Amino acid sequence: MAYFVAIASAWLLLSALTALRPGRRGIFAALAYPVGWAAGELPAQAVVAEGLLVGLLWWWGWPRTNWLEDLVVGLATLVIIENLTLVAISFYARRIVRRSLETSARRPLASPRPRDDYFGTWWRTALQIPFHPRDMQIVRNVTYGPERRHRLDVWRTSTTPSDAPVVFYIHGGAWTFGDKREQGRPMLHEFVRRGWVAVSCNYRLAPRHPWPAQIEDVTRTLAWIKKNIAVHGGDPDRVVIAGGSAGGHLAALLALSSEDPSWRPADCHGVTDWSVRGCMSFYGVLEMTGDETHWHGLGRGLRILLESRVVQRPYVGNEDLYRSLSPYHRLHVEAPPFLVIQGGNDTLVDVNVARDFVDEFRRVAVAPVYYVELPFTQHAFDVTASPRTSATTRAAVAFALSVTEPRPSVTASLVAGYQSPPTELLVKGETNEWESASAVATQLGPFFVVTADNPYSRQLEDWQNEERRNELLDVLRQRGVRVRASLARDPSGRWPDEVGFALLEQSGQFARALARAFDQFALYDVTEEGVVVRGCADGDVLV
Repeated sequence: MAYFVAIASAWLLLSALTALRPGRRGIFAALAYPVGWAAGELPAQAVVAEGLLVGLLWWWGWPRTNWLEDLVVGLATLVIIENLTLVAISFYARRIVRRSLETSARRPLASPRPRDDYFGTWWRTALQIPFHPRDMQIVRNVTYGPERRHRLDVWRTSTTPSDAPVVFYIHGGAWTFGDKREQGRPMLHEFVRRGWVAVSCNYRLAPRHPWPAQIEDVTRTLAWIKKNIAVHGGDPDRVVIAGGSAGGHLAALLALSSEDPSWRPADCHGVTDWSVRGCMSFYGVLEMTGDETHWHGLGRGLRILLESRVVQRPYVGNEDLYRSLSPYHRLHVEAPPFLVIQGGNDTLVDVNVARDFVDEFRRVAVAPVYYVELPFTQHAFDVTASPRTSATTRAAVAFALSVTEPRPSVTASLVAGYQSPPTELLVKGETNEWESASAVATQLGPFFVVTADNPYSRQLEDWQNEERRNELLDVLRQRGVRVRASLARDPSGRWPDEVGFALLEQSGQFARALARAFDQFALYDVTEEGVVVRGCADGDVLV
């Protein structure tokens, strides 16, 4: 019995060591995920198991050989120390998450505290089993397309309000396996208890169905949500998309493709708005060419998987195809807000993939991006309802709430108030004096005027508008945009002056993306002939 306890303790010791420092070569790389994941997510259970082993040995009969006794005691001590360290790391994730959101350079977020959870109580976290709320109603296996895998589930409660925001979750599984019932459950349960409608879908899997079947299916699911979710109490205008691993890739790709019809099934009629309010990628595969600049040794494995089972075409000669399915390479100025969460010890998706994606997002897009990097954390960490999962769920809640506030409609009176005249639009000219916008356009050429004040015409306090202006100015400075200060005045005095910026030598696409990122209905298109008000959604003239 003593030898059995020693061997079991040695296994628990090595497992915990793998979670803390996973191998990257040979057999150690192969075992890093399955062994390291279990040890990293179940350390408290390992401590209990070690205690039971020692107790069993005590009951059976303590070894009388000194060296064996010392070995058992030493191994047990190390197992407990290592696993208590892993427990502490899991709880430390709470501080990492809060600090990452609160110190964000753009629109810091306050992450909810554990006491603010609607469903993730301490005893559920201790058990780590993702029970669903008793009052959760599940509409199972709703058909969203003609194929066998075209099935989705809708989650809500009996008290979910009408026009509730929607979270659409896409499961992972290397595009080759997985099911809508298996992943993201602790997070989705919290969202449902908070009054959201949750949707999860199955999609066709490779190798039987090669790319682009997967992105076509989740695009079809989004079309179903846009057309049908109101029947289940959801608001089709307030959709946040999320996913883990391969699901994180599909979620990011779908969020970045709202203007690209390439993967829209031909029979998806009646959808004019394919956009989502935001995207949450959990340990997502955000770069799909296997470039070792991002993957640091793991890219070869990804490329083999894609070439042999998913895309089923060689990378060489099809580079543009691989780049087209890579979220990193599809980032653009109009990308929606993102939340990216990544484990530092992930041995399936290298942490640098997430870091590089976030850096590129900040360089290219104008919407906010939030990044949370969890130390000593393996792939698929959020399958169990651990303290770490609870912490990242709070981050997801804070992010999703920040991007899904209801947007008022653009009324005729509001459009009339934008017009210039009667609104007086002034811009600092070459002499640094206030002049009419059209007069400045004759000096400097045509430009667009964007403001960050009073989002969606909701009047803010002066200090709040000042913070938003500084944020807008920082974005423009980081991009090297030439600007001139602007001022919009209501002659009637019924609306306060709004400070903005004239964007010189910039495209309408950039101006609209910037205005949308700062929650504006419209912007000014200024030429020497006059001032035109354009809607931020489509760039059409508002009259």
